[in-house]
Amino acid sequence: MTIYDLTCVKYPQYINSVVKTYFKRIKQCLQWTDLVLTISESAKQDIVDYLKVKPERIWITPLASRYSGKDEGIASLEHPQIAYDFSRPYLLFVSTLEPRKNIIAIVEAFNYLKAKYKIEHQLVLIGQKGWKYKPILRAIAHSHWHEEIYHLDYLSDSYVAWFYKQADVFVYPSHYEGFGLPVLEAMTLGAPVVTSNTSSLPEVAGDAALLIDPNDSIQLAEAILKIISDSQFRQDLIQKGKARAKLFSWERTAKETLNAYKSLLS
Repeated sequence: MTIYDLTCVKYPQYINSVVKTYFKRIKQCLQWTDLVLTISESAKQDIVDYLKVKPERIWITPLASRYSGKDEGIASLEHPQIAYDFSRPYLLFVSTLEPRKNIIAIVEAFNYLKAKYKIEHQLVLIGQKGWKYKPILRAIAHSHWHEEIYHLDYLSDSYVAWFYKQADVFVYPSHYEGFGLPVLEAMTLGAPVVTSNTSSLPEVAGDAALLIDPNDSIQLAEAILKIISDSQFRQDLIQKGKARAKLFSWERTAKETLNAYKSLLS
């Protein structure tokens, strides 16, 4: 059995009604499950704590970026046909618009930086609407700087890669992640990262990102400010991020998965 995360147990307020039924189904399946695969140490600990699975029955198979850090098809996008002015610097978020991703905190941090420090940056949010997203849209609409906040919905992999590569900061203050692929994608493509100090995110980011309390939008804002106001620090983070991203690959994922299956036969 493969379990990516336990959002349905730890944060039921962040999910929709369908997902709320998962916990019962998971417990039923565990009755005849010999081995559980998961994607981080954090997720493994959640499975131990909430599902009472013995640690030795859980095998970790970390994920990897969909990008290699090379061309990514960007060469053909010299002038992307997207309604965005790339001459303006921007902060970037990539993921589904849903409460768990803590996007309202990003908007609050953006408002703070605009009001106190008069930053020239815009805010770009890439991702489809998930569930319980209306408060997020209201927070954007009520911002004094709403005209500088762009929600671009779904984009192809190449277009998303373009935005990663051009971003001054990638911001991902999620409350909870089983892994946190957008953080790894951003590091792969050279975007300096600010992310949460909770769940699996420190495992993925290591020392290659600034870690913040996702419940503190001012701390988030100050971390963003540190990156955009210190070019040398920003470059150091970019280099650390690229090096960190090389530790994760789909080949590694495949090998660990195969080893997990083989362990059942020994």
